Amino acid sequence: MSKILLLSHGNLAREVWATSRLVLGTVSNVEYLTLPSGTDLTKYETDIRHKVEEAEDGILILTDIFGGTPFITASRIYASLEDKERMEIVTGMNLAMVLQVFNFVESASVKELKTIAVAAGVEGIVDLKERVE
Repeated sequence: MSKILLLSHGNLAREVWATSRLVLGTVSNVEYLTLPSGTDLTKYETDIRHKVEEAEDGILILTDIFGGTPFITASRIYASLEDKERMEIVTGMNLAMVLQVFNFVESASVKELKTIAVAAGVEGIVDLKERVE
């Protein structure tokens, strides 16, 4: 079964995870790592790497912003993997995206979860005026 790992600056990943549980209830194979100010970045990378290694069926990592430390750290781990097929990274994490992938974590492959995440993230952004006019 695929795993999902939420990464963000500060406590955003934990709060998105907690809000998702409020909406969906408990979801298995989902974890998060926070990045508070002053975090030892070597330990942070080691912690992420450990989560990736534990994910036998693959892992989808969702990060908050492109180019930020969580994204760069996950990208560095991805670059070091021999089997890159087992890891996917999507940045721009938002609640719509997370809720959608949580619904499929038990049944979808990592590649399928990536596709779901990207589509849900984009479709979750709606301009009300544009929609009603």
